[in-house]
Amino acid sequence: MDPSPLGSAEWTDIGSLVRNLWLMVALVIFLATNIIVGQIFIPSLVATRQLPVSLSKARPVFLALAVVSFGLVIVVLVQTIALSDVLERIYDTYWIDGGVD
Repeated sequence: MDPSPLGSAEWTDIGSLVRNLWLMVALVIFLATNIIVGQIFIPSLVATRQLPVSLSKARPVFLALAVVSFGLVIVVLVQTIALSDVLERIYDTYWIDGGVD
């Protein structure tokens, strides 16, 4: 299974694929951070009176950011799946057949 030679179109698609993968990682980290702040840090610090009660009104903002970033993760995931067809153009099969003829 030898890969086919890569042209400029394949390199462009591979660059877009890698960029989308990194963007998805960043969005998931942003999503997790907002959920942790909105669901764990703020309520805990308000309950122990280390933050004023008025800051608990900021929780919906963090949770809304988490929902928006989750939506963006889904959009980027769909785009990444669409871009993954470049792998089919490079390799004719995804699976290694084990050498059985």
